[in-house]
Amino acid sequence: MTTFKFSWDKQDKPATHKVFARKRKTQDGQRSLKNKQNFKASDKVLSNVPQSLNRPISSNMEKRKSVKIGTKRTEIVFDRPNYEQKLIKRKGKKDKILKSTEEGNELEETTNQNKLHSLFSEKHKSIHVNTNVTGRALIENVFSVGMTFSKLDIHRHLASNLEKHSFKILTSIQEKAIPVVLRGKNALIKSQTGSGKTLVYAIPVLDYLIKLTPKIKRSDGLQSIIVVPSRELALQIHEVFNKLNTFQWIVVGHLCGGENRKTEKDRLRKGVHILIGTPGRLLDHVLHTAAFDAKNVQCLVLDEADRLLDMGFKQDISRLVEEIKNHKISKSYNPLALLKGQNRNIETPVTETDTTTNNIQTILLSATLSKGILELTNFLMKEHEYIETLEQSAVGRENLVIPETVRQEFLITFVKHRLVMLGALIVSKTKNVGKTFVFMATTQMVDFHYELFTKCLINMPKRGGKLKFGEVVLLDDFEWEEDDENEGLELQLFKLHGNMDQNQRKEVFNGFRKAEKGVLICTDVAARGLDVPEADCIIQYTAPVSNDDYIHRVGRTGRVGKSGSALIFLTHEEQEYINRLREHRVFLQEAKKDFLKDLSGLMMEPEEDKAILALQKRFELALSSDKQLHRKGCLAYSSWSRFYSTYPANMKTVFNFKNLNLGHYCTSFALQETPTMIAKRVKKAITAVEPKRLNKKLANHGDSEESSKASKKRPVKSLSLTTSEFSSGLEPVKKKRKKS
Repeated sequence: MTTFKFSWDKQDKPATHKVFARKRKTQDGQRSLKNKQNFKASDKVLSNVPQSLNRPISSNMEKRKSVKIGTKRTEIVFDRPNYEQKLIKRKGKKDKILKSTEEGNELEETTNQNKLHSLFSEKHKSIHVNTNVTGRALIENVFSVGMTFSKLDIHRHLASNLEKHSFKILTSIQEKAIPVVLRGKNALIKSQTGSGKTLVYAIPVLDYLIKLTPKIKRSDGLQSIIVVPSRELALQIHEVFNKLNTFQWIVVGHLCGGENRKTEKDRLRKGVHILIGTPGRLLDHVLHTAAFDAKNVQCLVLDEADRLLDMGFKQDISRLVEEIKNHKISKSYNPLALLKGQNRNIETPVTETDTTTNNIQTILLSATLSKGILELTNFLMKEHEYIETLEQSAVGRENLVIPETVRQEFLITFVKHRLVMLGALIVSKTKNVGKTFVFMATTQMVDFHYELFTKCLINMPKRGGKLKFGEVVLLDDFEWEEDDENEGLELQLFKLHGNMDQNQRKEVFNGFRKAEKGVLICTDVAARGLDVPEADCIIQYTAPVSNDDYIHRVGRTGRVGKSGSALIFLTHEEQEYINRLREHRVFLQEAKKDFLKDLSGLMMEPEEDKAILALQKRFELALSSDKQLHRKGCLAYSSWSRFYSTYPANMKTVFNFKNLNLGHYCTSFALQETPTMIAKRVKKAITAVEPKRLNKKLANHGDSEESSKASKKRPVKSLSLTTSEFSSGLEPVKKKRKKS
């Protein structure tokens, strides 16, 4: 007979028992102790034990019992000393647990949530940058001392138009540059953003056309060409000219990519005197539009010249200058006039080796001075005057000039908190009237954050705190009561990037300028030259690639002496960037996190950690329930990772892609997958999209040798060259070979 001995552990769990198997004498008469094992209740041995033995044992129950299992007799031994005492202790323990359940539910739930999201797992990272460092930044005086536009040698009607639009006192750069440009000299002008550089060339160009006698006609064609890097800047400059130009005989037009080419051709055919456009579209019309006649051009302006070079327009600008030069040569040579005996004293034509634009006044304007700007200046102009407002002792390419009225701050935050911190900042902007630029690295990031904030933040009702972090549901699935306020946040959200349609970009730009409270999520396409007077805050969600980009981003606020603030997001691994800026005499102060109080009020959570967790959970649930939004989130993360790995060599020590925890950055995009899973999803999404087909007829430059060789097809053989004149035209009959 086999004997099994059961003994319960300290916790009195009947699921697992210690079983000792012992056999009687074997056939050879020897006694043997078999194995010592741990069996579970689901094992075959215990499954044959009657269920009556699994019941609680009373004090007078037998400690040994013999049970017949199958054909064998088995003895069960229960070793449970002091069972009743243990049972009483266990019952008391259960009562204590039940008593403290209600009190500990919230704590346990919070702990589980923290473990689930791990938003607060990083608590011991320190800020080693000295936040109290101050210094004297490089300051450029914006306004002149009492110089007014009426004192300039310009037409009196033009001066009165300037006064009507509150242009009274000249800025420092206007005081120095406008007299030089009025004399018709070439100029290279360097000044900080928001210092009024547009009027430096707008006033002289209009003044020249107003004073022409007889009055200029549409048939006289182009007189001035202004080249700008972006469509929004072209529209803005066009608006400035329209304000000053109350003279009906002077026509101002603009050419931008994305517009109707046929409409632009008709406009050029009727006649335009001042033309503002982007390099690509201008060159397109120069090469393919017969009505684009540049033989009478007197002035060429390159505004935001540093940005033109950064965007890769150097080749287009060079080709545009060459075409203008060819138009000037064709004007000097008129064979019909020679036959009629007219115009015998022909001007000396420009030689082929001379690449400068002779007889054309050229003006370059830039907020920074780089090697590329100097090379472009030498290419376009033989002689020019360099104009800036800084003192000679302060001149240096390594120093950055930021408007004095801008308060610059930095926010060092954990990677996982970046998304929620940005949302909290947007919520805080609803309290004050103003406009905010939020700069991001890629167009996919702009699309994703715009849609996410629109769905889960801007449209959140004022009593959105009802949706606790433990029971977070989407707004679309939650039914509000009739007395609940459901207007959403009093804030308009906009997006702007280069991949948008031209009509959309124009509508967004105009809508943002007209809005009382607005946030524009954009790429660096909005970083150059745009003038939004009410813009009081700049947020750089991703750090710029160069110091020039930092200047132009911050320059969207604090324009013409107005106050503003600029905030840049940095992680603990990127905080060395603050010291880099200090080397260029740009001093940032640490920002306070007062805006988290506004988030706590919106989510109706007194604790900031719970409010952060609630908003993060809302974002994650939004992605999990919306496939299209989740796809945009994956694309945004993928585009960000590609951007981050392309920082220049001098920035790699600060923004090093190899040192990043990509899993944490996935959380900052509200994604719950691993980076590998996201990469696979993105790969499938990209392969499913067909590439856009380009219109080869509108190409500005010739194809490369490889593409031209690939496009060539095999020549088709002509039947007339391979067929005899006596042939019937039928295919010859193939004779079968005779078998030998």
